[in-house]
Parts: sequence; C-alpha cells; structure tokens
Amino acid sequence: MAAPEAIPGLPLAKALQAVAGAGFLLYCLTACLILLARIRLRRHAHKVQADTGSGHDH
Repeated sequence: MAAPEAIPGLPLAKALQAVAGAGFLLYCLTACLILLARIRLRRHAHKVQADTGSGHDH
C-alpha cells in the first residue's frame, strides 16, 4: 500500500478540504449573526411601536 505522501494530489485535497471547512464555519457564523441582528431589530421595532402607542388595530 502506498504511503499517503506518495498519492498525487492528496496534499491539495487536504488543503481544499480545510478551506471548505473554514468557509462553511464562516458561512454559519455569518448566518447566525444576521439572524441575531434581525431578531434584535424586530424586538427594538416592537418596543418602539409599543412605546409610541402606534398599534395597528383595525
């Protein structure tokens, strides 16, 4: 059986896998930050709406 270093392209494949993993983690972190920001903005908007008494009661 060949040593892992003797297989052509294996170091490149490992590097690409590491980059893909890091990119996925960055994507997940960005998605979480966006969701948190939306939740905070929505809560803030509801609080301001309640404070001003501008409810949409039809």
